[in-house]
Amino acid sequence: MNLNQTRSFVEVCRKLDQLRFAGTVDWDGLGEAIFKSTTKASTRLLLFWLCSIIDQFYGYVQVWTDGENAMLKLLENSPRSLSDITNKIRDMRKDGKGNIVGRITFDHRQFALVRDDYLRIKNTFDFLFEHGDPQEDVGKKFVRALGEFIASCQGKGGILKVAYFLDGWLFSNQLVPEKPSLADLEKFRGKQRKRLWMFMMFLRRDPSVLGLLARSLEEVYGQNEGKVLYRKWADAERFDPRELDLPTDMWNTRLFKAMIGQLGVDIKGARRIARELASEYGTSPSVFDVTFEIGANRCARTGSCEKCPFGDNALCHKGKTEHCSIPDWLFPYYMKNREELHCDPENCPIGQDVGKNICTRQIDREIEH
Repeated sequence: MNLNQTRSFVEVCRKLDQLRFAGTVDWDGLGEAIFKSTTKASTRLLLFWLCSIIDQFYGYVQVWTDGENAMLKLLENSPRSLSDITNKIRDMRKDGKGNIVGRITFDHRQFALVRDDYLRIKNTFDFLFEHGDPQEDVGKKFVRALGEFIASCQGKGGILKVAYFLDGWLFSNQLVPEKPSLADLEKFRGKQRKRLWMFMMFLRRDPSVLGLLARSLEEVYGQNEGKVLYRKWADAERFDPRELDLPTDMWNTRLFKAMIGQLGVDIKGARRIARELASEYGTSPSVFDVTFEIGANRCARTGSCEKCPFGDNALCHKGKTEHCSIPDWLFPYYMKNREELHCDPENCPIGQDVGKNICTRQIDREIEH
């Protein structure tokens, strides 16, 4: 891939990323309890965290339907101790890799914890039960922790520091330095933390999740302080979204590898290459997650390059209708406000076919998301 192709690749990824989050009004049939219930906002935000950290081995839709109902089961009756949580998990045992797994039953259905799901859940509740007022609701404890991170991590490296504390305290339940050094942060960045960075990306970018965060902060901190904390979090100068890391793991590097393999990308090097490209072009490494989603989902499912902006790009109507048609194809999981997604082909790199035929089509279609 030459310099012009690389620039085109980044430009189209950036546009796809914008379309991913533009005009999100809700998650349609996903996240029903999170976005549409009348439960306290703080409980729903904790539920979003729990759904974010369980392994999406099942696929996106199942995690945000069955997985959501299973995590909601754990939050029933305002748990006050870890035993309140473990009592709702059946057949707890160790798998072949030493991870504790089990099943959660809800509405005559079951959701199995896989890999290190249980460990992440346990770490989260261990931290929340051990800190703060023991009488405070666990959802409010979670939001209070987020509020403390927002208050203390502003400025350069702010988003990275929030992720660092979430990883140490909740994701891993480890003692970490209150004032991490650059070496501490770089060591953390080297960890494979797809679930954590997915949570961070949605918490900073998705309008539906941001609305939930705003209500949660006001619920826990009061209207005035809650609004101040939210404005700080939404301020790009205090928490620069370009610091969001790439939430990638091994299976979803396929399309990225196919398109820029000439740059020496390998499975372990995708995040490094994404950071280098992001730094060079002044964007966030997370914008390339949209590319991986095409490779992991659309390319594998359709087996065709016809509609992909990096393939033949037959999807883009280039101004023939008023509204952009790409998000409905690319991200069918979210219900979009079409009135906000006007087609603007003159200023859209996808409409100009900037990314067309960049992909070499050398994609492993056997791996399922």
